[in-house]
Amino acid sequence: MKLPVELTQRLQAGASETLIAYLTTSLRDGRTDVLPIPFTDVVGDLVLLPDLFAMQSRVNLNENAAAVLSFATAEHPLGVTLEGQADLIQWGHPRAFRLFGLSAGEVLDRWGDWDETVEPILDAAEESARPTVFAQRGVIVFKPERIVEVLT
Repeated sequence: MKLPVELTQRLQAGASETLIAYLTTSLRDGRTDVLPIPFTDVVGDLVLLPDLFAMQSRVNLNENAAAVLSFATAEHPLGVTLEGQADLIQWGHPRAFRLFGLSAGEVLDRWGDWDETVEPILDAAEESARPTVFAQRGVIVFKPERIVEVLT
């Protein structure tokens, strides 16, 4: 699925507004987890989300790759909900590891390596909701398959 251009621009790192993404995942038995993420990026039609040490989301994705991604700004919901598949590119994957056509090397080149030499995400300046470099142990890659709701 091709992401709408306006949505792509709003999700890219460095976008002017603070956009909160809500990643909903579930276990096979249907129990859900919602992870709010205050920064995203887009590569092609894939949405990249730092995992922010989200252990329950990791557990859910290990059981069930189906996920839903919705968005809001500080003022209101964005009105777009995407349904698709999600998985992790994480520390320990070789640069050649591929997920949905994206390599771990491409993520590392874009977001920095998995080590302590990059700016830790939790130490980012308070006035900046989007650090210049993300440092964590994994990136959630969301592949949208369809828009399930658009509110006007």
